[in-house]
Amino acid sequence: MEDQIQLSEAAADYRRHFDQFYLGVIPRLLNEEGMFLAFVSILNGIESLAGVYAPDLGTGERFREFVVNYFPASYTPYKDQLWKFRNLMIHAFNPGDFLILCHQSRMHLSEASGKRMLNVEDFYADMVSASRNYFLALYSEAELQKRFAKRISIDDGGRLKTQKIIEHF
Repeated sequence: MEDQIQLSEAAADYRRHFDQFYLGVIPRLLNEEGMFLAFVSILNGIESLAGVYAPDLGTGERFREFVVNYFPASYTPYKDQLWKFRNLMIHAFNPGDFLILCHQSRMHLSEASGKRMLNVEDFYADMVSASRNYFLALYSEAELQKRFAKRISIDDGGRLKTQKIIEHF
């Protein structure tokens, strides 16, 4: 029972930090000037959730699987392109095969000139929905709880570690 309580506290703590760092900050970037950083942040948020969702899978595999299982079904055909998009955005600040947009919701996931379009506000909203769906599942599914506990217990896992610094004068 104590392990379950500690896991619940860890999950609540993880979600609180996720909400603070991703859900609380990304909306400030949903404009023309912040769009690139918003996409990078959203991709990082997806990656952080994918890590606690499937810690035993490789990075790309768990990212794609998280997209398939928690994002709207309209993303499933693009899971491989999204992984490539993630790599290019994180490592080269390059959207690759996607056209990235801001304030163009009507264009989200449609195609123009042979390229798929991603509207940042829609992508953000879908990440928020995916995170909510994941956390709801985490609270009720023992297998997800086991994976979560594994991921946050390893040194390179997904748990924020805080420390208090006391300054003496």
